[in-house]
Amino acid sequence: MRATERRDATTYGAADEETAFLSPRQKFSWRIVAVLIIYVSIINGCSELICPFINHLILKTGIAPDESSVGFYSGLIETVASCFSFAALIPGSIAADRWGRKPVLCSTLIGTAIGLSFFGVGNTLPALVIFRSIGYALGPILGWSTVVTILGDISSPSNRGIAFSAANASYRIGQLFSGHPYALPCWVGAAMCIATLYIIICYIPETAPNLYPPTSGKNLEEGYGTIDAHNKCLLSASVMADDAASLPLTPVSTGTTARDAALQFRTGLFTPCIIQLLISAWIMCFINSAMTSLLLLWAFTPISNGGLGAPEAIIGMYISSRAIAHLLGLIPFAYFERRLGVYRLYACCMTIFAVAGTSCFPLLNMLVKSYGINSPYFNLAMFLFFIVGGFANYCATCIVMMINQAAPAPQALARLIGVSQSVMTLGQCMSPLITSTLFQFSIKSNLLGGNLIWAFLISISLVASVHSFTLRASP
Repeated sequence: MRATERRDATTYGAADEETAFLSPRQKFSWRIVAVLIIYVSIINGCSELICPFINHLILKTGIAPDESSVGFYSGLIETVASCFSFAALIPGSIAADRWGRKPVLCSTLIGTAIGLSFFGVGNTLPALVIFRSIGYALGPILGWSTVVTILGDISSPSNRGIAFSAANASYRIGQLFSGHPYALPCWVGAAMCIATLYIIICYIPETAPNLYPPTSGKNLEEGYGTIDAHNKCLLSASVMADDAASLPLTPVSTGTTARDAALQFRTGLFTPCIIQLLISAWIMCFINSAMTSLLLLWAFTPISNGGLGAPEAIIGMYISSRAIAHLLGLIPFAYFERRLGVYRLYACCMTIFAVAGTSCFPLLNMLVKSYGINSPYFNLAMFLFFIVGGFANYCATCIVMMINQAAPAPQALARLIGVSQSVMTLGQCMSPLITSTLFQFSIKSNLLGGNLIWAFLISISLVASVHSFTLRASP
């Protein structure tokens, strides 16, 4: 018995100075996941309440001189706000490690409530930019990063797929509240943030490892990648097998101090496999953000200019229908993830969502010219388009799971998630302004028949699809 105990102490380290950096894991609980689903639904739904009417608001307040320039101003607002969100991610991840996950979740609800309250009454471009930036800096992106960290803290390979897909599905539940006009939904959304703040305080336990007493590394064996930063985290290309299996911890030597281990975590964070994941995540988020921002602008654009010429009410209906389609599509995610493996599923979904999704825009414009916007054929085609776009949620969930499992150690998880969310937010920052400006240029120049923007997105999508199939592990 004593020999076994000595072996355990040697393998995993005793609860002393040499293993003080290891802390216990909060037990997995579906109650925590349920509350996080409520949180993600509320904060994302409230943040996107302005989507149906932002183009009309810009036009009617006189910010944009005409309809053809609305895309530039809406893209400018979203780009500046996304830059503030990008700037807040790394400090937010550091704050989540230092002061805990719950304070960060609560601050995002307060920031979203403040941004919404004042955005609804803004009537100048600086005011809209400032209040949208407040709602983004302390808003859904930082909140989602923290939710991913919490799920990484508490989940194991046996329940990780369901937990992450359920949290991602809740993003679409919140969009069902997007069909209301102007200031009233902003105030309603702010009130909902405050109500969710109370739920977070009462029902979410703190999971930050550094806020727990030191203990042995044995409690942390399940759910993270290897501590050896040079081990590969991607699976072999020959089978692209399911990576949901547990990745064991590499034994910690008794001679390794807490300071040495922390240095190892920092220097080993950017392994080749993680860099490849970050590149793919950036491309995926750029394309997804482009399709999301262009959907509203494209639907608002007159049919003669390549859009749908949809009124505000129909745009709100499109957002709700899109949320329903995406929500239904996420139900079988856990089955496909177990069946195909997360890397193969990611590559296939990237191809479907990116290449097929970007190709649908000009085809739908041709369809609305032939049958009209109220035609059942056109509406069925729109719903199928939303289903194809829903594969972006599969990509986002797979990326989160791959990043989570690539973490070299528990203490590196929040930092790695912060870095990955910063990379993805950088893609989201760049995308709206670039694509909305290119969309406007395509209309005015009539290059490729006004389809220059779609040719650009299809080309990037092909690159992203090819790159996703190159994610592999060395033997």
